[in-house]
Amino acid sequence: MEIKKVPALEARTQFGKILKDVYGGEVAVLVEKSGVPMVGIISAQEFQRLIAERDARFEVIDRIRRRLPSAMDREVDRDVRRALTEVRRRRRA
Repeated sequence: MEIKKVPALEARTQFGKILKDVYGGEVAVLVEKSGVPMVGIISAQEFQRLIAERDARFEVIDRIRRRLPSAMDREVDRDVRRALTEVRRRRRA
């Protein structure tokens, strides 16, 4: 899929054309304001696919959580901080 960058002013004035281009699913548009990406425009089909993928990933996470013993949030936060510290230490070495 081609990603086309468009300034916000052009997106506003050419919105109908952008919709037609995106509808076919062969192009996505990244709208920028002063060179900063602000929003992406994708086809409804692509949007639905992304949402379905996201939901499937969360379902996997939920299944994993149901199998794990309950842990206090503080314990989890502490373990995550320790793991991140170790990974960062290894990357620096």
